Amino acid sequence: MKKNASYKVLDIIVTMGIILTLLVLLATPLAITAYFKSAFSILNQNLIMAITICIYICAIPYIIALFNLKKLCKLIVNNNPFSIDAPKSLKTISICAFSETILFNGCLIFITYYFDMYLYILTIAPMVIVTFISIAIGFLSFVLSKLFEIAIEIKDENDKTI
Repeated sequence: MKKNASYKVLDIIVTMGIILTLLVLLATPLAITAYFKSAFSILNQNLIMAITICIYICAIPYIIALFNLKKLCKLIVNNNPFSIDAPKSLKTISICAFSETILFNGCLIFITYYFDMYLYILTIAPMVIVTFISIAIGFLSFVLSKLFEIAIEIKDENDKTI
């Protein structure tokens, strides 16, 4: 009974993460405009629009990964973690993580060169951090999907022999 409650808490946390992400994405244009006005006195609408579009582009794989994580939580809550949907969701999460690396770095390079914002530590540090984290999450999800595929094959083989 305790395990089932903890799985439901995990499901609630993921749902809250999805809701908070969507709320933050809705508030992004206003927050960026206010930040650039107050902190840097920048009123360049093209820069603000480009940053907002890049944030939305980078949010697409993140949201897809969150919904796949929600699907994994639902499998765990329903006590069916070894279904064929688990490796599919993990593969999708790994693809999203790898694509996040490409999208984030591409957007950052675009903004850096198009708007001549050569703030090296502010551009290189996020590139390195996001790249390492995304690649680590991507490989972890990919390896877990392969592990789940093998576990499902072994489970099916054992179910057929009994």
